[in-house]
Amino acid sequence: MSERYVFPLRYDENELKRAVDAFAWRALFKEGAARTLVPLGLIALSLVMLGLSGEGEIASLLLALSLFVLFVFFSGGWRRLRREMRDKIAAAQGRFCFARLFDEGIVIEAGGPAPLLEWKAIKAVWPAGPMLLLVVATNHFIALPIAGAPKEALEFLQAQVAG
Repeated sequence: MSERYVFPLRYDENELKRAVDAFAWRALFKEGAARTLVPLGLIALSLVMLGLSGEGEIASLLLALSLFVLFVFFSGGWRRLRREMRDKIAAAQGRFCFARLFDEGIVIEAGGPAPLLEWKAIKAVWPAGPMLLLVVATNHFIALPIAGAPKEALEFLQAQVAG
């Protein structure tokens, strides 16, 4: 393995909260808009049809139940992502953190030894203010602070994920 770039990482809780928010909004309403809006539209259409059929009371109860279930799922996922980020910050507290870019992938050392994340495992790279979000699954990402990163390292990372 040949190391290309190394740069320090600084994790900040407020920036990580914004990264989680950016990931959730983009995953739900930009990248996966059809997966989010089509089911919501179908639920709304079903409730309207039920209401027009004379079953307004059942339609309003189902609407309330649907909204409650959606709230629980969305807020639960959001809270899980934020909790995972808080745990990562706690693990990295007081330790030197580095990103190491190799020809084969990236290693993010944040509070201990870390495995190599191969480039092919990263589905996309989304900008989120002072961070890049390395998307590895529809519901999982890795926040990479880029304040101390050389421009060449970021270009290399983008090229590896795009290629």
